[in-house]
Amino acid sequence: MDKNAIEQAILAMAKDAELLAAVKAEPARAPELLGVDQEWAETIISGNRDRLRAVGLNDGLTILVSRWFKDDLGDSSSAGGFVVDESIPVPAPDLPRNLVFAGGCSHVPDLLARPEIDPEDAVERLLAGYEKLKRDLAAADPDVILVSADCHFQSFRTGHFVLGTGVQHGGSMEFFKRPDLDLNLTGHPEFARTLADAVRLAGQEVEEADVVELDHGLIVPLRLLLPRPDLPVIPVITQPARTFSPFNAQRFGEAMRAAVEESGLKVAFLATGGLSHWLDPGHFGGVDVEFDTYILKLLETGRGLDLCSLEPFPLLEHGQYEIMNWMIMLGLLGPGVHGDVYTYEPMEASGGGWTVVNMDLARAAAGGSESLAEARSS
Repeated sequence: MDKNAIEQAILAMAKDAELLAAVKAEPARAPELLGVDQEWAETIISGNRDRLRAVGLNDGLTILVSRWFKDDLGDSSSAGGFVVDESIPVPAPDLPRNLVFAGGCSHVPDLLARPEIDPEDAVERLLAGYEKLKRDLAAADPDVILVSADCHFQSFRTGHFVLGTGVQHGGSMEFFKRPDLDLNLTGHPEFARTLADAVRLAGQEVEEADVVELDHGLIVPLRLLLPRPDLPVIPVITQPARTFSPFNAQRFGEAMRAAVEESGLKVAFLATGGLSHWLDPGHFGGVDVEFDTYILKLLETGRGLDLCSLEPFPLLEHGQYEIMNWMIMLGLLGPGVHGDVYTYEPMEASGGGWTVVNMDLARAAAGGSESLAEARSS
């Protein structure tokens, strides 16, 4: 069932009181009256907001069903849970040409700055996941890597997403009293500006920054994953403190697809940050395992783009402001790409649910019919 048809069914009742009355009076005729199948007619009539939200309907729309069919104006009976709805088929993958790698990982500073604060076995499992992802990235042999991270300390001119156009990028983790954990990267100004032009052509806003001061958001993952020190890197910086828009994050990634396809370069994209993670006073150290599990299952089942349909509040409420970094990667990837979760570790001492995920491009290129391991052995 197409989610647009479900949305239109609810909107039709919102605009037509007689239609709503007819559905209430004869619920058995709901599929006929609303143009949806029996399963989704029952979902609407039961006021199941959680399932409707799971397929990307906004909260303002889904609250109507609880008011209409439960007579629950205050929405007191909805659980607000997040579910992965696998009844709607995953779209066929549509990878951009020249994209040779995509993956995501957390950029937790304590993993390098003071790993001793977390359980030793959990740190080992997390580092093993990074090592596995590093091998994937090296095997892809990219000409350039785009790395998304959120802005922690640097102030930019605008509230837009930022593309680093510098010839070089440098910085250290001196904010964590570890100036020895530094990193110097080679940029790719020409391709970065080409990406920025493509974003603007698609009607999206972007800031070009000659200077991107590296902090742990880029230093941690790239010290662990960068296959060679001279590999050009283009920072893609989000600014959740100024602008938080899942929709625009997806569109930003989509806007770069044409530039990637026309680049003639082998392009990799690494998303960093999260999962659940709060920095607000009194909340640091919280981990939302349930919501992290929801995100990882979406990625595993090829439904990562469903995240971009969620409204900002439920994401922020669950500590997911850094997931916007991943949404840009998912927008570039397109639909139907399955993720292989190498590790997930909830670590309260270092303040979040940390993960490493490889997006299975080989399976996607084969139409979703085989796993990465099967593709490599064939």
